[in-house]
Amino acid sequence: MPSISYLSKRICTMNYKSMFERVDVVKAKCNKSKFGIFCDMVWCGLRYGAGYVDYDVIGFYKLNSKQRKTMLTRGINNKFVKKLNEKEYWHLFNNKNEFNDMFKEYIKRDYIYPVSADKEKAIEWLKNHDLFFAKPNDGQCGKNIEKISTEKWKNNLEDLYTYLIENKLELLEEPIIQCEEMNKLNSSSVNTIRMVTVMNDQDEVTIIATFSRIGNGKVVDNFNSGGMTARIDVETGKIIEDAVNKNGELFEKHPITGTTIKGFQIPNWEEAKEMVKNAAKLSKHIRYVGWDVGLSNKGPVLVEGNQFPGHDIYQVAEKIGENDIGILPVFEEAMKTKK
Repeated sequence: MPSISYLSKRICTMNYKSMFERVDVVKAKCNKSKFGIFCDMVWCGLRYGAGYVDYDVIGFYKLNSKQRKTMLTRGINNKFVKKLNEKEYWHLFNNKNEFNDMFKEYIKRDYIYPVSADKEKAIEWLKNHDLFFAKPNDGQCGKNIEKISTEKWKNNLEDLYTYLIENKLELLEEPIIQCEEMNKLNSSSVNTIRMVTVMNDQDEVTIIATFSRIGNGKVVDNFNSGGMTARIDVETGKIIEDAVNKNGELFEKHPITGTTIKGFQIPNWEEAKEMVKNAAKLSKHIRYVGWDVGLSNKGPVLVEGNQFPGHDIYQVAEKIGENDIGILPVFEEAMKTKK
């Protein structure tokens, strides 16, 4: 059961309008009264730390008590982050500049910080890169990232430099050239792999879960920005289910490329697993990380790391059968210290 302090904070900051709107959404999915849904929603928050979004997205409305106990909810996820990730070190992951410097060995692409770099040096970097991604230093969920071609700025790169500074685009990176195998899924964005690691007290790293994040026509693949996700078998690197988007729509085939998603083999799988395990060991103070890995023509590369991994892609209601359980037991096993 969640702590009293967590529950108190949630009660005080709850968006009750959104909560009641979510009751209506759930009502359309199940044969329960709105009052019954509301009461059960509150109970699941108290008992399992499930927010009202969890109740809908994870599908608590259709789960029995045994299944509910196995779900990684918002409240439990928050507790894991608090236990495993020391807050004074969060900046190493929240700040993209610091992250790139810390994990430079696995970034494998050229980048620069135009704010802190000498202006002439930054403009010289722009001269040498026809296309690049410009990112805010503390952005999340793929928001406010711009893909910029220097073609229209070629006669005045100083104006481009000014534009970047004024719009707080503080990290410039050359594009990841996605390998041909991953382009078959979707070529509008780099289709990253979310690889979640937990490191126990004996510095043993376990890859808890792996998911393919597949773009759908946009420049980013993020689940919260229009992308899709599907689980990958940790051992084999094969996608083991149809993809789903944030709205709960299922996709057997990619709507643009027509590629069948279930059964798709992720390339360079063993190399990707080894990379995130090695990266995890560089960060002894952040032991629970959601790594975003790109499969490039140079092999696996780190795109970013998340010290507060979202939990909504682990268990999606549309994919939970009547006998299925959640991922919580896997997390608890990985955190055990072996004797």
